[in-house]
Amino acid sequence: MPVAISFLITALFLAGFFKLYSAQRQKIQFFSHGFDFSFRFSEIAALWKLAGACEIEEPLSLYYSELSVNKCIVKVIASAKADGTEKSVSVQRMLGSLYKIKTHIMIALDKKNGLESTQSLAEGQRICMIYKGKGVFNSKVLSNGQNITVLLPVQISKASGRAEALPAELWLGKTVSVYFWRKGDAGYTFDTEVAGSGFFRSDKALFLRQSSRLERTQKRQSVRYKCEIYARLFLSWTPEEKHGEKPEADAGYKCLLEDISEDGAMIRIGGRGVPDTPIMLQFELNGSLVIMHGIVRAVEWNKNIGQSRLHFECMHIDRSMRNTVLTYIYNVMPPEQKEINEAIAQAKSLEKKAEDAQMEMPPSSGEKS
Repeated sequence: MPVAISFLITALFLAGFFKLYSAQRQKIQFFSHGFDFSFRFSEIAALWKLAGACEIEEPLSLYYSELSVNKCIVKVIASAKADGTEKSVSVQRMLGSLYKIKTHIMIALDKKNGLESTQSLAEGQRICMIYKGKGVFNSKVLSNGQNITVLLPVQISKASGRAEALPAELWLGKTVSVYFWRKGDAGYTFDTEVAGSGFFRSDKALFLRQSSRLERTQKRQSVRYKCEIYARLFLSWTPEEKHGEKPEADAGYKCLLEDISEDGAMIRIGGRGVPDTPIMLQFELNGSLVIMHGIVRAVEWNKNIGQSRLHFECMHIDRSMRNTVLTYIYNVMPPEQKEINEAIAQAKSLEKKAEDAQMEMPPSSGEKS
């Protein structure tokens, strides 16, 4: 056999071998990452097949690229809608896996955008300060420069219910622990020293030293989305009862969801809420019924308007309903469905404007005022 032909055959063999090796290596890495997400072998195999169907050049990117996972979610939803299998177990299981990956990506991305130093504390940020031996005090950031200027902290007296403050001089030189929740981010804490006291504009203030030792104390394991969704709240459910996914015939209590996630919601309702109350929420998203069972973990009571904000923790939700919530939050539905929703929203807006204009019109000369 001529040397040239032998060399060509060898080169083709090696090229084929490395191509096969590369493909197998990719697949091994893909399955390894899938096991890190606690997926079963069959679930990872289905994801691998989906990555191919979506023509994702690097299948492994499904675990870290929001663009890749969005592409797969849109394809699954569109395909299921086309053949009428939206509620099938296989489709809901696949969406559940994809949303689990997407939530992981979103939280990891959010963490990168977190605060690293107290220099980034914004004016107006509400904080809690622990003075050892005296308790917890509330304050807010007035200014942030060489030092952190905060309003002289106050504590709600258990006896009188009034806000009371310690003399500023008692804070001087003390090491305090500061806690705060950054809106849309996470909880943080740091220890610092009270360097001085004085006035900021007309407010009594303390001056705290800056700190680079800023630690996250709490981060939601789910993505929460601001919204205005009218819902029904029911008090009949208890944790011991069997969870049902059938809508309640009773009217329940009207309420408004101000934000929502797969594991909870912020609920505004008339009257004074009670912590640790088991409840059931019932509402619709994009025309699909959602029922969530859970507990009211905390209550913010506003006596001036006679309303409460309930911090609701969802303890049970059907898998397909969870996927409905996640689809709404991530808004990765097919383009045609987005257009339908946009049209509905615009129609509602136009209707409301027309009603408002009608109410503002003066009565005609033939009508009684």
